Amino acid sequence: MIRRLSPDTRNRGRGGQGHIGLCFVITLLLATCLQSAGSAQGTTVTKELKTSLIPIVTYIRQYYMYDVSPDTLMRAGLRGIFHALDPASEFTVNGGVDCPPEDTNCLWNRNFTDFEKAVRAVDNKAFYTVGPDTLIRYGIQGMMSVLDPDTVFMEKLNLDNFRMHTRGEYGGLGFRIQVVRPDSAIAVWSLLHDDTPAARAGVKSGDLIIAIDDSTTAHMNASDAASLMRGHAGTDVVLTLERAGLEDPIEIKVTREVVQINSVPHHVMFPDSTGYIKLQGFQHKSSQEVRQALAELLELGMKRLIFDLRGNGGGYLTEAVQIADLFLPKDRLIVYTAGRAFTEKTEYFTQEEPMFGDGPLIVLVDAGSASASEIVSGAIQDWDRGLVLGTPTVGKGSVQQTVSIGDRAELKLTMAAYFIPSGRSIDKRMRKDSTLVAMAQQEFRTQNLGRIVHGAGGITPDIDMERRKSTSLYRQLEGWGTLNSQFFRFARQYSVTHPNVQPDFIAGQETLDEFRRFVDEDGFEYTSNLEVRLDQLSDEVEEEGDAPHPEIEASLDRLSHGIEAIEENHWMANDELISWKLTFDIREKAFGIVQAFAYDTVVNPQILRAREMLRDETGYLTWFQRSEIGGTSAPLVSTGDTDDAEIEGILMDGSPERDLTENEER
Repeated sequence: MIRRLSPDTRNRGRGGQGHIGLCFVITLLLATCLQSAGSAQGTTVTKELKTSLIPIVTYIRQYYMYDVSPDTLMRAGLRGIFHALDPASEFTVNGGVDCPPEDTNCLWNRNFTDFEKAVRAVDNKAFYTVGPDTLIRYGIQGMMSVLDPDTVFMEKLNLDNFRMHTRGEYGGLGFRIQVVRPDSAIAVWSLLHDDTPAARAGVKSGDLIIAIDDSTTAHMNASDAASLMRGHAGTDVVLTLERAGLEDPIEIKVTREVVQINSVPHHVMFPDSTGYIKLQGFQHKSSQEVRQALAELLELGMKRLIFDLRGNGGGYLTEAVQIADLFLPKDRLIVYTAGRAFTEKTEYFTQEEPMFGDGPLIVLVDAGSASASEIVSGAIQDWDRGLVLGTPTVGKGSVQQTVSIGDRAELKLTMAAYFIPSGRSIDKRMRKDSTLVAMAQQEFRTQNLGRIVHGAGGITPDIDMERRKSTSLYRQLEGWGTLNSQFFRFARQYSVTHPNVQPDFIAGQETLDEFRRFVDEDGFEYTSNLEVRLDQLSDEVEEEGDAPHPEIEASLDRLSHGIEAIEENHWMANDELISWKLTFDIREKAFGIVQAFAYDTVVNPQILRAREMLRDETGYLTWFQRSEIGGTSAPLVSTGDTDDAEIEGILMDGSPERDLTENEER
């Protein structure tokens, strides 16, 4: 339902917002001999310890991948509490724990009895009030700091986001959002697809959300906006929108639904019989989507394939295994997991004959490819089934299990490491004393051809080719650090000023000139690194005193004019990059994300390089003759920047990197 608003409702909910500040400074010295004073809040501390901290400590002790001493964990928890309250505060622990070294139960009990005493002392004797639940959570976060970065304590908001990204569905509206300045609004950055509840209700990419129900979005962050828009399926939310081309705001009522996030947003067959599949997550049913895309491409006569895992942060382990199954022969090992809490390793094998088991295959990866993406690309590389092109991946080689902590939180605990068929772990994120990190010094061999591969550094591509590099001008136009994207502002109104724009639109010189006029009129000023340094030099000259420096000032003036000319050259040097960005954004705003992807797949340098390699069968095969993957040759480089083209904004405050989870039902 769309309803236009009268002019007097334009600024509804944009009133001022009060801020209350509270500042305190403390110095607090505690020893483990402190005794509880038995305040009225003591029972609450007991409850928080029982329901939150003790279960977490128990899980870490029993199931964490590496053995952690109780003393280390206890001290980390206390540091978390004291540093959160005041970085200047401190604590001491007097003496050691009087337990036989072999009595581990005694060591754990005594250490955390001391921890409890310290928490009760803060709760009872500090002159300021901090809730027991807050104290315990500070302690939990302190404990997390001495573990690996993928062991995380998640409370309700972050837990909802985690479940949304792994399960691929949520009760919401179906678009990505981003805070935009200077409008002080929440932008509809892009629609997930054209069949979301928001799209059917009439919301468009490029709309500015100025109110959600009766709550203004002025000064609201994206996370809070996402929380207001997400809810139970079947309930309604009213969005107040500013739309390009309309003088007055409009209201649209959207009914929340369980929104399915497409894992395969785009697949296509090129004229040379090369297929292309983009996979952006390993969620429930991702393998089904890839299977369907493969079937369609094979029906069209596909002879070779580009499988794009760039920016794919991972997801479910079982989905990774099922996707690898599509490319590798039956009964091939894909991955195995092993951890301290398990007596035997768990192995995962392909179960069926592959859908595409023989044709030339290139997998695209980058610094955003993690976890399940590394299992799939690593298995393909280790079995010499295909080539990997791009830049080294994240290097996340651990498996997390989520366990409930009460009814408000979950602990995502690293319980095992995964190893791909050659026997290597690709993890480079573990603690420095990890045995996985030590694998960097070892050599492993691929399964069929015996090529040398290395562990502990992510997946090293066969063909090292960097993504387009951003420039200072591009970053400023994109609004990095300012949230004022000139590309977004120009693209959202382009179809209004150019109603005849077509789906095959490509930004040419006329569009570039129009964009330049637009940013100039909007007050955009490009500041190069040279100009920054010149300003610093001018400031230093002024600080030298009140005496005039005419010769220096004349030199600075000449430098200023010279830098202006250089900055103008920067605009011309960025024409190709700006043209690409304008084409992508205008297509997306006017015709949807699929049309934007369709354009990018035919101009992206890494995809073009992969197509070229696949067409040259002899050249493709020579890469398998190299004795070692990751030689000393310099990487191929492309200009510009496409890193954020496919996933801009946030999906209801989503995270770009998703973790590998072993249990699908969690």
